Amino acid sequence: MTKTVVIEREIEIPEDVKVTLDGKIITVEGPKGKLTKDFSRFDETYISLEGSKMKFSAYNLNRRKKAKILSAVGLFSNMIEGTRKGYTYKSKIVFSHFPITVEPDNKKREVIIKNLYGGRKLLKAKIVGDDTKVTVDKEDVITTGIDKEAVGQTVANMQEICRLRGKRKKDPEVFMDGVWVYEKE
Repeated sequence: MTKTVVIEREIEIPEDVKVTLDGKIITVEGPKGKLTKDFSRFDETYISLEGSKMKFSAYNLNRRKKAKILSAVGLFSNMIEGTRKGYTYKSKIVFSHFPITVEPDNKKREVIIKNLYGGRKLLKAKIVGDDTKVTVDKEDVITTGIDKEAVGQTVANMQEICRLRGKRKKDPEVFMDGVWVYEKE
């Protein structure tokens, strides 16, 4: 006797968003822009576009397949949300003695952090994604874009280069200088 377990998730597509499906490549176009992602890494997952609903399904279910389905559903939901409203991460420039300077270079796609702990070395964080923009407003660094993964990775790159590591690692509870996230929208 065989046992077939099925999981299906349907996501309603809003009227102001246009979705196209080509194999496992999904393109979402909304008021804020256009976003394309390849879902081919979700093998054994069936994706279909039925009218104003996107349907994700898998058969002969186990934990791994269920996790893949739910990840694909989450990514697609984030694509819709990003093209409708966008994502904004706000970070604070924190320093105790040496003033830190943050300069975004949107043409070279990097953020330059100067004078961290009084060091002369320029620290460069990569800006991920084509639509991701970084602006500095006094002590706030505002990262915006329509792709949640790209915006989050850009902010993570800035935080990562501010961490103290290696032989000269210091106590992170005492030495808190850097660029740290305080709000996600």
